[in-house]
Amino acid sequence: MPDRRILLPIALAVLGTLCLVPVTAADVLAPKSGKAVRGAIVKKTDAEVVFNIYWSRNPGVVNPEHLIRLPVGRVKKVEERPHPEVEVWRRWKKAKTADEFSAVGGYAKSHKLKAAAHMCFAQALALDETHAEAIKGIGGRGKWDSARKGNPLLDKELQGMLERYVAEDDPAQRVSLQKSLKTKLFKAKPFELERWRRSKFQPTGYQEDRPLSYRSDQHVGAVYTLFVPKDYTPSRPWPLMIGLHGGGPDGKAGDEVVGSGPSAMNFYRQHAGRYGYIVACPTGLRAGWPSKVNEDYIRDLITELRLLYHVDIDRIYLTGHSMGGFGTWGLGPRLAEDLAAISPMAGGGGSIGKLVSTRTPVFIFHGADDKVVGPSSDRNLAKQLLGTDHDFVYTELDGVGHGFPGSVQLELFEFFEPRRRYDKKYKHAWPRSSFAGKVTKDESTYLGDPMAEISGAKPSLKTWLGHLRLGGGRALAALGPLLEQKPEGAVAGLAKVLGSGGVPFDGRAYAARALGELGDVAGASAVRKAVALPATKEQSMVARACAAALVALKDVEGLSALAKGIEAWTQYYEDKVMSDGMRYSDWRRSTNVLAELVSAWAELAPADAKPGVLEKVLVQRVLQPQHKVETSQRVPQDPSATRTAMAVAIAQAYKRTNAPAARWTKLLEALANDAKALSAASALKP
Repeated sequence: MPDRRILLPIALAVLGTLCLVPVTAADVLAPKSGKAVRGAIVKKTDAEVVFNIYWSRNPGVVNPEHLIRLPVGRVKKVEERPHPEVEVWRRWKKAKTADEFSAVGGYAKSHKLKAAAHMCFAQALALDETHAEAIKGIGGRGKWDSARKGNPLLDKELQGMLERYVAEDDPAQRVSLQKSLKTKLFKAKPFELERWRRSKFQPTGYQEDRPLSYRSDQHVGAVYTLFVPKDYTPSRPWPLMIGLHGGGPDGKAGDEVVGSGPSAMNFYRQHAGRYGYIVACPTGLRAGWPSKVNEDYIRDLITELRLLYHVDIDRIYLTGHSMGGFGTWGLGPRLAEDLAAISPMAGGGGSIGKLVSTRTPVFIFHGADDKVVGPSSDRNLAKQLLGTDHDFVYTELDGVGHGFPGSVQLELFEFFEPRRRYDKKYKHAWPRSSFAGKVTKDESTYLGDPMAEISGAKPSLKTWLGHLRLGGGRALAALGPLLEQKPEGAVAGLAKVLGSGGVPFDGRAYAARALGELGDVAGASAVRKAVALPATKEQSMVARACAAALVALKDVEGLSALAKGIEAWTQYYEDKVMSDGMRYSDWRRSTNVLAELVSAWAELAPADAKPGVLEKVLVQRVLQPQHKVETSQRVPQDPSATRTAMAVAIAQAYKRTNAPAARWTKLLEALANDAKALSAASALKP
């Protein structure tokens, strides 16, 4: 604990310099000597008051520039003055009974928050229609009758009709229910209702590396990790959080990314279920989140989630740690008009102007002893916010380095929970549905026309092949009906997609996968050609899918094509070698593809096949040089894992083809410096 004799002079200096800051609402500390200061009460005991001028209530803050510690004898007054617009939602969240909702309505009304007051009184009456205080607060029974018409949050009968609509499989019955809903003054259009139904079939729980569908051909290879609470239902709107991962550039060309959506989700998943948040963590298309490429990707990701899941459009939040913290500072102002709040963590490099003008709340966290990204930038930005009337919190903890501790993860959700997007044009307080609005051409193209079932439209082979040409989630979704229905001409169509250079690489990979699973050898020639193409970053997914397809087709003729592919990817590997070794991302991509190509070779090779290509190419040029692989200290990276996979694949090929002892000796010598790979390969030696 810092010495109070040191802190007190600092506290008095702070009182003198910050007392004129024009904060609209805050806790207030008034000393007996000096002027009052605003901020947040951290602790109040019989002995002292601890006060944070940067609004953080985290008890772990020790920075003397943030804290004021005054003995109770020197305090004239200390009182809580929460921001009314935030406090209303905090109290709303806790309310359960008609009395409690009516009390929140009274609080809102006393602070001239008419829309929030009306909503609270209406919620009270939905629980108890005779509640006298709520009837008076809302303006009489006539106002109550008007408020509940067409509002499923207030009308249980209407809510039940909506639930029946979502559950109804018969399109004709849904058309009939649409008419019934109109009689209840529910204003949603038929296509909006069909979005409700479509949302019922969206997966819940944890989904790792889900391909983006919306404008996927403009964001080739984009994936995101998604968490949707198990109790998700389209019957109400849900908050959405976008979490940006940390990391940085990697690879010899700097075109790889350290960090991923799954790594970021580790920070949010635990609390997301408890608080009821949909959380999406995209993997950056390039390092440096504020790039235009990533900005467009994030915008389209939000659009996709708003159309597939029932999102409260006034509760969309952006956060990120490390590189993601820089990304939140960079993208937050550009997306501010669509965001309820942002939270940059252990980042920096931002500006506050647009955030202040759009009244977008900010929660900042940084480690005081962060040696990876120093706290100076965040400190400066927090100090700038301190000079405004903006809604923000800055928490700075010592002893956490570049981490993101659990107490701050919880604090983040507590900050977001009562905050809503500021929209001066919106005259109500009820949650607004993301399912409202006309169907666009992009929605129909990338997510499907929500009215397709009602209209009776039947997809065809041409439709599914068109989806494959888009890549992403739309292409992946086309595999199911293609493989199930096996339409005439599918093999020829898939072969054409696989051979088209204009199709996104993931669409081509899905085409190869389909050709393998259809099992028609007529598709083998296209797969052979594709697996032997020159190696590129984009080709990696295609090559792996083709290797699996050749095995599924039992295409022994594919051995020579696999050998060409192995040569191409070995050359790619050698092109990525630098004077001091390799970057992990280049190593992983190269060896992952090579391991699968070799595994396919081993599966297809007859007993009399000569595995000389494996020794001359892989053992001598990839494993024997034992290049050093540079890894990151911030994310788990294990070069041995893919080296082991490739060593096992070669050993299996040697075993299948009865390779002589000399080949085994050279393989094991090449693995001498990797105990795990050596052990795995040795175990397969006859």
